[in-house]
Amino acid sequence: MQSTTSEQVDDLPVIIHWLSQMQIPFLLDQELPRPHGNRQGLSYGQLGVLLLTYILTQADHRLCAVESWVRQHHQILETTTGWEIRDKDCSDDRLANLLSVLGGSENDALINIETVLGQHLVKAYDLPTDVARCDTTSLSVYHQPQRDHQQVEQALPPPLLHKGHSKDHRPDLLQYRQMLSTLDPVGMPLVSATLTGNGADDPIYFPTWQRLVEIIGHTSFLYIADCKASSWANRAQIDRDGGIYCFPLAMTGNRPDILRDWVLNPPTPVYNIFLPTQVWVETPVCVGFEVPLGSIWVNPQTRTRHNWSERWLVIRSAALAKQQIHGLEQRLGNAEIALRKLISKPGNDTKVLHTKVNAILNRYRVSEYITFKVVQKITYKKVYNSCGRPSADRPYRRVRQIDLRLEFQRVLAEIQIAYTLAGWRLFVTNALTSRLTLEQAVLYYREQWQPEMGFHRFKRGQLPALPIYFQDETRIRGLMFLLTIALRVFTLIEFVVRRQLLKQSKSLAGLYDGNPKRSTTRPTAERLLDAFSGITMYSHRDGSCEITLLNDLQKQILTLMEVPQSLYTFPHLVPT
Repeated sequence: MQSTTSEQVDDLPVIIHWLSQMQIPFLLDQELPRPHGNRQGLSYGQLGVLLLTYILTQADHRLCAVESWVRQHHQILETTTGWEIRDKDCSDDRLANLLSVLGGSENDALINIETVLGQHLVKAYDLPTDVARCDTTSLSVYHQPQRDHQQVEQALPPPLLHKGHSKDHRPDLLQYRQMLSTLDPVGMPLVSATLTGNGADDPIYFPTWQRLVEIIGHTSFLYIADCKASSWANRAQIDRDGGIYCFPLAMTGNRPDILRDWVLNPPTPVYNIFLPTQVWVETPVCVGFEVPLGSIWVNPQTRTRHNWSERWLVIRSAALAKQQIHGLEQRLGNAEIALRKLISKPGNDTKVLHTKVNAILNRYRVSEYITFKVVQKITYKKVYNSCGRPSADRPYRRVRQIDLRLEFQRVLAEIQIAYTLAGWRLFVTNALTSRLTLEQAVLYYREQWQPEMGFHRFKRGQLPALPIYFQDETRIRGLMFLLTIALRVFTLIEFVVRRQLLKQSKSLAGLYDGNPKRSTTRPTAERLLDAFSGITMYSHRDGSCEITLLNDLQKQILTLMEVPQSLYTFPHLVPT
């Protein structure tokens, strides 16, 4: 060594420690098929830990950049892991092979890994298992369709990338869907799946519930999802197997009429619902009532019948009502502006004018709230057959002329009913009142952002899945599986730290640049890990090494994480 060299240590030891505590290298090596006998170097589990560490620290999933990153942090990675890391162990070819093995459909390795990992985390960290959630999102990509006619004729499985209902409002792009099922209170993922871009969501909710039961170990948790989970089959099968659910009902069939009748004439008393932080003199955040009903479902395969009791919860959110009323007023105003433009140039074809008016009303979804009529006036205009001054005996003809006049007005009665119905939603649950009260149902559903936080991290956060550079669909599946493991690291760190702060009745300060006195009881994993930036290891020409001393904030974070400070005091290193 000719001179002193330095390596950035930052949060690498902390992340590798969490991955080791979660048994990630062991699980990957145990469940993935063994590589061919001539393969040397790091195992799949070890390679997965290094790739996950790169993703968590660099917010990047490009495989081509990992090799140079490992070279820059070679000594600290070897020291922290205890592995011998060769120059080409983390080449993009080896990493791509790992993703292909993870995403391959010929084995159930991913399901087994998630099951064992989830069971381990629930027991090791005493995670609460009272509430589980499930949700899906779509991720749009700029790929071109790869499936040709020969593949279609061979009846291969549907491609992962496909056009479908886009939650990113990009129906012109190919997409795939990602499902997450999480545990409250921090959105810890237990079950995940990468799905085709054009499939229906409702068939996945009951199998997901079954996997949750296997991981959690009981059926008494409350299962919360969106309205796509509220099909008769899903509700009946969950109740038949002893589960508890609470879903918003899709407003299809006769349910809008049911909701209208119940809201206008409530069959049971209506109660005010307050948040725990509210006082009774404030405006309630919701009002609602419940209606007990019986349900029947017939299994289409076995023709067996299942009967069970449900509670239909009818709840009005004040915030949602305000939003819907504002939206209706905005749509009515825009529709009236467009109709006034038609009044100035109505044309002379009644059918065409009717078509244009109906198109405007449908575009702004106000057909029920605005009525119109087209008044037709027919006149016969005198037109002389030749030029010149008209005279009494000059020949002329009568030309039929049609004048159209458009008139419209608001249907005030329907608009008033729409204002009355604004903010009301139907929910359904099979839980007893002792297990789930009306107030608790509102509070639980207000926490539905937890899976969305994971999706945000995938789309625009520290665990970006987009833009995705792989053309191979198996590698996309493998990458998304690794990203869900990385999401588990973040949520587990947050859960442990927040639980410790709650036990100690303390808050943590020093995480916010420019405002060191600002404190929080709910720090994010990104800010906690960013606090370790600047820790450096120096290697001198005589073979000795030094490492930056931990500051008070870093020591406090390690204590809250229940992680030993010895991670940064290696035996052969001398603190600076």
